[in-house]
Amino acid sequence: MGFDPYYQWLSIHPSERPADYYRLLGINRFESNPEVISHAADRVMLHVRTFQHGKHSDDSQRILNELATASRTLLNPGLKATYDQELKIGRAHV
Repeated sequence: MGFDPYYQWLSIHPSERPADYYRLLGINRFESNPEVISHAADRVMLHVRTFQHGKHSDDSQRILNELATASRTLLNPGLKATYDQELKIGRAHV
């Protein structure tokens, strides 16, 4: 079995993919507290950054970009509302 950064770094099992933004950040779906979202994003990004200079640096950068997008979306009320609505009807980009 090959290296799986989502599973090994973020504990996201293959059966949980594609992971939505909440799952990427390790928080409950539809979390509304911006401080919870912000702290979760900081925590998981700090963890993934520890792999930036290793043999999986490309994976690290790709996931950091995904985490930044998730954080930016969930911390912007308008974007979050749209994302949450799309997630509820099963059309969210993950």
